[in-house]
Amino acid sequence: MAEERQLETLIIGAGTTGLLVAQGLKKAGLPFRIFEYESPSTYQTRPREWGMTLHWGSEHVSKVLPPELVARMSETYADPTVSPDAVTGLPIFNGKTGEQIVEMKAEKPVRVSRKKLRNLFSEGVAVEYGKEVVDIQEAEVEEGGVKREKVRVVFKDGTDAVGDLVVGCDGARSRARECIVGKEKAELTDVPLSMFNFTSRFTAEQALELRKLNPLFINAIHPDHGTMFWISIQDAPDPSDPSTWLFQLLLSWTHNPLPASQNTQEGRMAFFKKRASEYAEPWRSAGEWVKEDCRIPMDPGTYWGKAERWDNRGGRMTIAGDAAHPMTPHRGQGLNNALQDAVHFSSAVALAASGTKTLKEAIDDYDKEVLERGMLEMQISLKQTMFIHNWETLMASPMVKLGMRQAKKEEAEAELNGGQEE
Repeated sequence: MAEERQLETLIIGAGTTGLLVAQGLKKAGLPFRIFEYESPSTYQTRPREWGMTLHWGSEHVSKVLPPELVARMSETYADPTVSPDAVTGLPIFNGKTGEQIVEMKAEKPVRVSRKKLRNLFSEGVAVEYGKEVVDIQEAEVEEGGVKREKVRVVFKDGTDAVGDLVVGCDGARSRARECIVGKEKAELTDVPLSMFNFTSRFTAEQALELRKLNPLFINAIHPDHGTMFWISIQDAPDPSDPSTWLFQLLLSWTHNPLPASQNTQEGRMAFFKKRASEYAEPWRSAGEWVKEDCRIPMDPGTYWGKAERWDNRGGRMTIAGDAAHPMTPHRGQGLNNALQDAVHFSSAVALAASGTKTLKEAIDDYDKEVLERGMLEMQISLKQTMFIHNWETLMASPMVKLGMRQAKKEEAEAELNGGQEE
């Protein structure tokens, strides 16, 4: 048996992953501090907001969230009147003809609001805001006459925090990952993918039309140019009043990025409107109904192509969620894997605190599993992204065999060996 002691965890990032880590540690009776670089006001008023698909990850939430919060999970749903049993998967349509091609099967899928999920997971958690990480360092601290190996997180405001270990849950462009593995190794790999991802409201009649085919989401691939056009419900403040509903729209394509001269609000809107006009209903009308002053940002596709086993400094530094495995979004796995990370990490710390394992053993095991799982899913999601934007490879994409479910190691490797992205 290793030494039994209270281990204090420093959590970087108060997103979904970091907050669920905090809930897991709290449930285990372990101390922690959680830091967020945004201020309390900007944290709640981010100009961009989008939804996420929660499916197989639900079981992990119930393992660490208090029962009273689990009972309120429907508060995080885009539309709380749509139960997890209402939909069996994401229907994929031929964008030119409007015919359904396949259903991307999922285990009790629901669309959740990123903001609502954070708000629920943060209940009972004291977040320290305005804490931008500058550096993460190894430190030696004397406790009761005994020298202990610790970590120190240095913040931009001149303060620091010392704990037994740190976990970076600060997203795809993680500063914690950069501190742990170095700037060059932490860099994201660009994917030849462009995305318009934005939200819009419509009239009551229009909103009802957009949910006729499926109450949660619909997706279409256009055979002529390989663009993908996704529409989902983002928020239904008043489920009985469709004019209050907010929708998320995503148009994505591979290769042929928008020329710099057209990468303006006007240029992006013109491109979106033109592409939407080439789709069948209801995607065509959705494009027409989007107002000209609706802000359309353009995002690239990225993943952590340089991912490899990191030096966790004796179990004192690690990462979770998008910091550990940022991936392209077309298989809907990011949130679900992040939730699993949070549960596995908090369990690892509990094992170390109880003396069942040393801190190094516990975090080594956590790192090995999260890296292996994360690398496989980053590759499967990348293959999905590249294959679905090409009509010739669409039916060979992972969604046909795997749907949205979590891939077992053997089938994931078989899927990846079955073809390479173009």
